[in-house]
Amino acid sequence: MAPPPSLQGILTPVVRLTLPDDLTLLQSGTPFLDVLGPLAPWEVPDGWWQRLRAGVREIAETELTPVRETWDAYQDRTRTSVHFAFLMAQGLAGWCPVFTGPSSRFPWEVVDDYLKPGKQLNPNSTYRYRGERTDWPTWLLSWAGNDPARREQALEASIRTLRLFDGVPPLAARHDALLSLYERVRTEPELRRTHLEGDYQQAIVSHWRNGLDPEVYSVLPELGGWIDAVAWSFEGLQAAHRAMESVISRPLPLAELLATFLLAGNRDGVPALLTTVIGLELSEATTAAMDRLRAGFDTGDAEARLREWVARGLLAGEIHLCRTWTALANDVSCGVAGLPGAPRFVKAVSLMPFIEDIEEMYTVRVTRNPYAATIAARTPPSSLPTDGTVSPHPVAVSLTSGGEDDGEAPLEDDPAVEIGDPQGDLDRLIGLEPVKEQVRRLAAEARADVLRLQAGMPNPGRSRHLVFTGNPGTAKTTVARILARLYAQLGTLEHGHLVEVSRAELVGEYIGQTAPKVRKAFERAAGGVLFIDEAYALVPRDNARDFGQEAVATLIKLMEDRRDEVVVIVAGYPAEMTRFLESNPGVASRFPKTIQFDDYDDDELWRIFQLITSQAGYHLADGVETAVRRIYPRPRPATFGNGRFVRNLFEEATMLQAQRIITLASPTHDDIRTLLPQDVPALTPQTTERAPGMYL
Repeated sequence: MAPPPSLQGILTPVVRLTLPDDLTLLQSGTPFLDVLGPLAPWEVPDGWWQRLRAGVREIAETELTPVRETWDAYQDRTRTSVHFAFLMAQGLAGWCPVFTGPSSRFPWEVVDDYLKPGKQLNPNSTYRYRGERTDWPTWLLSWAGNDPARREQALEASIRTLRLFDGVPPLAARHDALLSLYERVRTEPELRRTHLEGDYQQAIVSHWRNGLDPEVYSVLPELGGWIDAVAWSFEGLQAAHRAMESVISRPLPLAELLATFLLAGNRDGVPALLTTVIGLELSEATTAAMDRLRAGFDTGDAEARLREWVARGLLAGEIHLCRTWTALANDVSCGVAGLPGAPRFVKAVSLMPFIEDIEEMYTVRVTRNPYAATIAARTPPSSLPTDGTVSPHPVAVSLTSGGEDDGEAPLEDDPAVEIGDPQGDLDRLIGLEPVKEQVRRLAAEARADVLRLQAGMPNPGRSRHLVFTGNPGTAKTTVARILARLYAQLGTLEHGHLVEVSRAELVGEYIGQTAPKVRKAFERAAGGVLFIDEAYALVPRDNARDFGQEAVATLIKLMEDRRDEVVVIVAGYPAEMTRFLESNPGVASRFPKTIQFDDYDDDELWRIFQLITSQAGYHLADGVETAVRRIYPRPRPATFGNGRFVRNLFEEATMLQAQRIITLASPTHDDIRTLLPQDVPALTPQTTERAPGMYL
């Protein structure tokens, strides 16, 4: 649309961006499926959704897989094959995929017929998902036990579920690779015997992690373990980042980008495993960048910088490159936050604003300000520029191919949380049987309250605030996150996210700062759980005039006023938590229940070590168990680190292994993946104060 004649010559030039042909679906209004990345969106054919859902119903009604009596998200007695359809819809898109557009809820929509009321995600233009296990393609086999007949049925159900997604271009590469693997298992006698008769962990999982052709791992990298997935995505990100730097004048060093991911993920430094991926030189540069950025680091500012950087790439005409860079950056940010375990969501790559920027930058502006014409009529012609610096017509820039919730579900401290299967996650935690029973009782109590309200009984006004006591590394934070998701599933909490704060986030340095800080923390936690670790730090023994007392008083009032919006969990050492509860007459009454987290025994510590190493893709040679058990402190110190002790032990072992394998002339894949007894440190590792990860 040209401006009216009265405005010709005085309007500033308009930069009009045009979507390339293969991306016009993004603004067409036509139903499409889009996985953020290098591939174009796919126009969904008429009737495709009906055929897909009919296929899911057919699988759900066969007896190839068992029913599960109770589910958190699905209707009770739904077959496991239904959840496998969800895993397939998510996993075929990537190990940390991002769906945009009208089918951003794609994995959930596939199983929508079997979800309990209220379990479907709200419509949004973007959702991101993350894998929770590297053996997801064989998940149904894990439910079949050791019965070869049931294993064969599980294999058949796996193939049938995969075939539901035949002919979907955004999923095609991973679909075809997985189908080839399934067919080999079904037709090759030795592989078939392994999958029907072998031990699930030692034979099946081991084969998929270590025994596949290299080209398979280039398409399905997570099958080789989380570190392989991170390495795969980092290789692509490194190339995409160089390409972005070539078209964007504003610099963003790769080391600074990685430092942003690590700081946003609350990592204290560059994980040893990440160093094996990015190399020593970039690792050192990233460490220096973390040291430089840490003091004033703010997640919101970091998001804004990345958003502006990507927007400049869009303005340069590189929308395909921007889509690819953002998808790979999402992979890497989630991967490095979770290493050595499964990926975690962090606010490091702002995905929703990226989609918003595409919408805004590629929309033709049709509005006109009427005051401009009035002013133009009063402007003498001689005052108009005559040096050619203003164009009378819009400038058109055509873009061609170059080469969650924030819309993002779930994010750390973000109300949009992917609930998943919290009860299953709780059951899979090692040890903690008394804690699990307490959490089950809390869930049962919440379910019963819902039923009572539905029966017309009055709201009991129950206080659900909790005290967690125990030494570091006993999974207090992990269980708090699971409990938040459980309460969200039951409708007790609106969102189910967890906001973790310490004294620094609640107590000000000057008069008038403390109460606003506490209120801000409550606002962030609205609809979820506010987790205060080492809560006794709010009331130090030796300073009666400390502002921590004001924080506690504000906390008590908010806990009472907003008991239906926020669950507060305070945690710390048992003796110190007793002092905290006695610090104010109103504190103890606001926390009616205490859950004690005991130290792990030797066998449980060893199982945690096995789990961490397995998730990171390592094999354990004979003798490692003896070496690990040898350095358990005896007797345990009063502040034993438990899960943190094990994680630090693992990281030190991988560093020692790294020093050993780089001296080998030609290390094999087995050399790189295997931890030997000599890699286990001889002395008890130093436990960090706040190490991230599970069992902490």
